[in-house]
Amino acid sequence: MCELVVSTPSAKRRRHDVPLNQVRQMAKEAACVARQKALQDIKKLMASKKELLTGGLNALQSYRARAVQSCLYQMVQNKVGMMEASKYAARGNMFSDRWGARLVRRWTREWVKSRTLPQSERGRHAKIASLLSDPTVRAAVRAYLRSEKWSQDPHKLKCLLHNELAPSEASNYTQVIISDEMPKGLKHYMENSVLPRLQLKPGRHGLSLSTMRRLMLTQAHDGKKWSWLLNGESPIKKKGAGRGLHQSDFICSTFGWLSDASITLEYGKNHDGFWNGELFCKQLVDKFFPAFKKAHGDGYVAVVLVDNSQGHSCYAEDALRVSQMNFHPGGTQARMRNGWYVKDGQKVIQPMVYPADHPEYPDKPKGMKTVLMERGLWRSSLRMKCKEHCDYSFETLRQNMPKALQSVPVELIRKWEHRSWRFIDAYAEGLGARDAQTKVKQFSSRTYKSHRRIPEQLARAMDA
Repeated sequence: MCELVVSTPSAKRRRHDVPLNQVRQMAKEAACVARQKALQDIKKLMASKKELLTGGLNALQSYRARAVQSCLYQMVQNKVGMMEASKYAARGNMFSDRWGARLVRRWTREWVKSRTLPQSERGRHAKIASLLSDPTVRAAVRAYLRSEKWSQDPHKLKCLLHNELAPSEASNYTQVIISDEMPKGLKHYMENSVLPRLQLKPGRHGLSLSTMRRLMLTQAHDGKKWSWLLNGESPIKKKGAGRGLHQSDFICSTFGWLSDASITLEYGKNHDGFWNGELFCKQLVDKFFPAFKKAHGDGYVAVVLVDNSQGHSCYAEDALRVSQMNFHPGGTQARMRNGWYVKDGQKVIQPMVYPADHPEYPDKPKGMKTVLMERGLWRSSLRMKCKEHCDYSFETLRQNMPKALQSVPVELIRKWEHRSWRFIDAYAEGLGARDAQTKVKQFSSRTYKSHRRIPEQLARAMDA
């Protein structure tokens, strides 16, 4: 038997356009440049005042970002390999040496490649159903917390509700109620009443007090606070503006949206600030008038209608505002226009700025003390802040409360009495809270919409 074996000739070696060692060197240099840029970007991210990290600077993602920054720093500045750099970074950020270093290397590669940080998977695994999904459980827990059955010292609780405890003792006992008595009572109620009713049993270790506190205040892992409310009630919203986008635009009935006059402001304490009247006036001059002229041409007059918002109200630069004045002359304070006062039946013009030839304060604002002295109202006991009536102590509040109540005129009391009777009639018809408010508004002689304040006309009418 004969076999035929055919062998192919070996391919000839070809010379590359760029030597292999040079290609490796170029790739190494490109990787070094990429790490330097990645290190600069993550430094900017960590130093930014904007909330770019999930949960803030003390959350899990920020710890992982610091580990990535530490690893890149060791590689770029100290010329350390990724294996050693990841170990140093893991130890410095309290991760394990082996598994933590492996995770740091993976996070670093993702950041260098796509500028993405690792996201936490905590709270995203819905393994069990919440008891609060059952409406009967929610109603039972709500009723129990509103009762006083959880109290371990009913007599002391009664004294607290009737304001019979000292302020310090009342504050301490309130903390005890929130952190100890209510969670323990709720735990006992859940284990002995709610779970047996549902034919369920607690785990081997029972229900923890921390779980009961979360049941009282927040739902676990979602970060959204909630409170126990009656049906039809609305939660009290946080008064702080927080962070968001403020959009100030103009719309025209003939042209539509004037996009050239639009302004977007990222409001917040650590961002672009908050919208105010000065910014609105600046938008009118710099944005709206040119956009209106571009849309309609010459020969047209714009009538601007704005809503009743604090962001649309502002004072002139020379407005007479005592809040912009110093106590003494000069310094950094507003240069106000002339004021006036009545003396002996005659109107007297009072300049708020010294003349240019004044020997001590030439062309300087006068300040509060000088203005009051010129009017004959100055007393040596006056200060910029009222120390006698505004010390914010509880005892002063107790003394000033009867004075404040006595100052309320009878006319204002009668107006609010009429309003109360409107609500009583609405509730007698079986209306809920929101429907009752709508019913009462129908009797109002003035319909208005306001942003966080009462219009001045209505305030003057109520004080009349």
